[in-house]
Amino acid sequence: MDREQIRQHKEKMRERIPVKYQQPAQFAGRTVNNSEEDVDYVPGTHLRIWYNNQLEGYDMHHHDAAEIIICIENGYRVFSNNRTWQLNAGDILFIPPHILHRLMGGIEGVRFICLFDLSPLMVFRDFKALDPFLMTPLLLSRSAGTELYLRVYERLQKIIETYFSAKSMWELSIYATLLDVYTIIGQDYFAQKDSFSPTRSSHHQVNYEKFASLLSYMDEHYADDISLDEAAEFVGFSKYHFTRLFREYTGTTFLDHLIHKRVQAAQKLLSGDLSITEICFRTGFNNLTSFSRSFKKYTGLSPSDFRSLNESYQDHISMFTRFEG
Repeated sequence: MDREQIRQHKEKMRERIPVKYQQPAQFAGRTVNNSEEDVDYVPGTHLRIWYNNQLEGYDMHHHDAAEIIICIENGYRVFSNNRTWQLNAGDILFIPPHILHRLMGGIEGVRFICLFDLSPLMVFRDFKALDPFLMTPLLLSRSAGTELYLRVYERLQKIIETYFSAKSMWELSIYATLLDVYTIIGQDYFAQKDSFSPTRSSHHQVNYEKFASLLSYMDEHYADDISLDEAAEFVGFSKYHFTRLFREYTGTTFLDHLIHKRVQAAQKLLSGDLSITEICFRTGFNNLTSFSRSFKKYTGLSPSDFRSLNESYQDHISMFTRFEG
C-alpha cells in the first residue's frame, strides 16, 4: 500500500467502528522513545482499550503496559519470544510488560486490544508472586473450553463493556475486575503445583507464603548479588530442596529467573540515555559479555540492536500514525 491507500483504508475501517465502541477520549497517536512505546492512556487514567479492525500491523516494539488481545472475528497473529502466536476467534493473548512483540496484521477481522498499567497492582505481594506468569506471553484458547478460559473471558468482556460505557467510577471498576482476572489466573496456576496449592494443606500454604515473599524480595533486589545459598536460606530450606521447589514454583531455575528479571529491567533502561555499559552494571551483571549473551537469550537481540529498533520503528510509525482501529 502507498500512503494514500493506507489513509483511505484507515478511514474506511474507522467508519466501520460501531458507535458504542468509539473512544471515550481522543487518542493523540503513537510515540516511541528508542524501542519503547509511550502508551497513550486515556488522560488521567492507567489504561486504553481499542476496538481494532485494522488490516495493517505494527513492527517490533515494547511498552511498560501489559497488553491483552481478545480476538473477536477471524484471526490475528502476533510475533513474540521467537514464536508466532496464532489467535482464532475467541482466543485471548496476554503479553507482559516490556516483552518485544510485533502485531503482524494481514488478516481482516475484529479484536479488542487492551493496555493496562500494572503498577497499581504491584503493591500486592500476591501479584508479585505471579512473576513466573509475567515473564512470557500466555495464550488462552477458546477451543480448550477450560473453566479458566471461560471465567477470564467473561471478566474481560465486562471490562470492555465498562470502558466503552464511560460511566462514573469506570476506571476503578475496571481495575477491580482486572485484579479478579489475575487472581483467577494465579489460583489456577498454583492449583497445578503439587507443593504450593493453598487448598491442599496448611503446609503447602506455608510454602507459597515463603516463595511469594522471596519473589517479592527478588523483584526489588534483582541487581544485588543474590546467591543460591542466600535464596535457600531466605525461605529456610536446604539448597537441594530449594532448587527443586523453585523450579516447580517458577518453571525455571533460580539463576535463570534472576537473570530474566535483570534483562527485563535492562529493556526498560535501554529506552533511556544511559550507556549500555552503565545499564549492564546497574542491573546486576558483572561484565558486558554475560550481559549481551543473557539479553540475546531472552529477547533474541543484542542490547545495541534492541536499542536501535527505534529508527526502523519510527519510519513505520510515520506511515501508520494512529492506532485506533
